[in-house]
Amino acid sequence: MVTTELSAANRTSGLIQERKLKIANVTTWLVLLACAMIINPVARSASAAATAPHPLPTAAIDAVFADVDRSSPGYAVGIIRNGQMAFAKGYGLANLEDRVPITPDTVFHLASLSKQFTASAIALLILDHRLSLDDPVSRYIPETAKYGPDLRIKHLVYMTSGLHEYFDVPRPGGLPWYSAYRFTRDDALAAALSPPTLEFAPGTKWAYSNTNFMLLTKIVEKISGQSFARFMHDRVFVPLGMDATLIDDDTTLVIPHRAIGYTPRSGKVLDELAKANIHAQNGAGFIRLDRNSPHFGGSGVFSSIADLAKWDANWYAQRLAGPGFTALMNKRIKFKHNKDNDAFGLVFGNYDGEQTIWYAGDDIDSSTYMIRFPARRMTVIVLSNNPLGDSEERTMKILTTLHAAGNLN
Repeated sequence: MVTTELSAANRTSGLIQERKLKIANVTTWLVLLACAMIINPVARSASAAATAPHPLPTAAIDAVFADVDRSSPGYAVGIIRNGQMAFAKGYGLANLEDRVPITPDTVFHLASLSKQFTASAIALLILDHRLSLDDPVSRYIPETAKYGPDLRIKHLVYMTSGLHEYFDVPRPGGLPWYSAYRFTRDDALAAALSPPTLEFAPGTKWAYSNTNFMLLTKIVEKISGQSFARFMHDRVFVPLGMDATLIDDDTTLVIPHRAIGYTPRSGKVLDELAKANIHAQNGAGFIRLDRNSPHFGGSGVFSSIADLAKWDANWYAQRLAGPGFTALMNKRIKFKHNKDNDAFGLVFGNYDGEQTIWYAGDDIDSSTYMIRFPARRMTVIVLSNNPLGDSEERTMKILTTLHAAGNLN
């Protein structure tokens, strides 16, 4: 399962500047897969609260997915308003073999949307007074001592550490960083920490890297004495009632209601598979893509639209660790570079003049996107089991329909 996160990791604040690579770049997608995001809850304005929301344009939303037929992979869509699910629907199939339809309860690999959950564990440990953003990484990960004392926890959280991305480092044995050639989080970290020097001094540049969030999970385990999966289960998923959500640190697990990854059996995809010494047959239809490598931190969370609605509701209800948790998740820090819109696994952005908090993900088995409008307490989530499905583009089309119907005016 090598789904080294798609380098679409440079997605932009206005939904443009940070996204360097599009999913359409099949080469990058298939060999190095990635992404992620979200941001800060702002109090709803008095005028917005006093005005009844416009009805959602359900027919127009359906039209965004009119090209998704009943025999193809598809999408789950959720629109949450004021902590309640206002729209939840599936399009296409979660499992082509058995023709299982996608529903709001279908469980998808969140890809880089997982990063906000990794960051949530760090936020909880900070609130527990067991960790500080200014702690040196070497205090918890001795292998990083060679990089000096200036490498701090905050540099991992905000993607400004200078650590090497694991899939940019040759894999021992010469195997590709591709999911079919199984590797674990620790395999990836061993490669990432093998170079003797950093790519740049911590805090001086911004560079998207899954290594940062993989290391954060190791730090959580070191401090808590639990596996990262158990910590998240006990401290986040159970308290919020996210019963279908888990960390996929064991790819032999049976995950109920799971969406299998598929992509069209195109010549470009076949060519890229062949480069990884995987030879698929020519023909029509779809290629099945399985997540066979149990790495996590930058990815690895499985969840559903229904459970993500509970996660989103906490932004305002603040059931999990109170307002201090939400404040940390939305915390931004200024470093010695120009990018200052990152939060805890989230990105602050702007849509039509309104502040948003968003993140995106692409991996071997999924494409995901989530955008929050904190001032109006509305969030739109699109999850797909087609890694070339470009959930961000579908989300933008939904936002266009919402704007036209008066929901974003």
